[in-house]
Amino acid sequence: MSGKRIQIGIWQSIPQPMVSRYLAQMGWDWIILDLQHGPMNWETAYECIHTIRTCGARPLVRTAIGIPSEVEKALDLGAGGVVVPMVNTVEAARALARAAKYPPLGGRSLGGDAFLHYGADYPEKANTDTLLLVQMEHIEAVNSAEAIMALPGVDGCFVGPVDLALSMGIARHTYEQHPDHRVAMRRIVEATLAAGKLPCCNTYTPEDFAAKQEAGFRAITLRSDMDLLVGGGRELLGRLERIAAGP
Repeated sequence: MSGKRIQIGIWQSIPQPMVSRYLAQMGWDWIILDLQHGPMNWETAYECIHTIRTCGARPLVRTAIGIPSEVEKALDLGAGGVVVPMVNTVEAARALARAAKYPPLGGRSLGGDAFLHYGADYPEKANTDTLLLVQMEHIEAVNSAEAIMALPGVDGCFVGPVDLALSMGIARHTYEQHPDHRVAMRRIVEATLAAGKLPCCNTYTPEDFAAKQEAGFRAITLRSDMDLLVGGGRELLGRLERIAAGP
C-alpha cells in the first residue's frame, strides 16, 4: 500500500445533501457522514450517500458504538464503507466484520436497493468494494492491534488520536509531544501495514496531516464541514470588522 496515493477525506456533520454535493465537487476522495456525533438521520444519510457517489467521491458512514446492525444498514443504503468507533477487542471487531461482509466471509444479509444503483452483481462485489474501518481510539485496542488487524473482513483501522490520548491519561492539548502516545500510534500503523490493510487517521492542521502521512497513514481526514464553515466565517468576519473599524 505504501506506493498508493494518500486518500484525503473530510467529515460531514451538517445533515444536508447540498453540503455533500459541495464537498464532493471540491474533490475530496472520502466524505465521512458522522452519524455518531452529528444530527444526521438514516433517511438524510441515504440522500447524502448517493449525492456523494454521483459527484465522484466515496461516501463512508460512521455508525454508533458497538451496533453491528448499523454497519449492515449503512452498507445497504449504499455507503462505500463504514467507520465504527471504539472497537477495543477482537470479539467486537469480529462481530462487526460478520455484519459487514456477505457469506462466506461474513453473515451480512441480502437487502436494500444497492443492486439497482451498482448492478445485479453487487453482492458478489461488495466484500471487496466496501471498507470496514474499526476505530482504534483506546489503549485497549492498541494492546490488541495485531490480533484485530489479522481478522478477515476488517479492512483497516481509523485512529482517533485525541480519544486515544484521553484513554491513556494524557491531556488532549499536549498528546502530540507525549512519547507513550507516539509509541501507541506507531504500533497501530505497523500492525495495520503488516496485515496488508489500510491505516487511517484524523488530523487537525495541514502540518498534522503531513506528520501523519510521514508516519505511514494511507488515508487521512482533515477536520469537517463545520470547521470550514465556522473557521472561514470567523476569519472573514474578523477581516470585515477590522476594515469597518477604520485606520
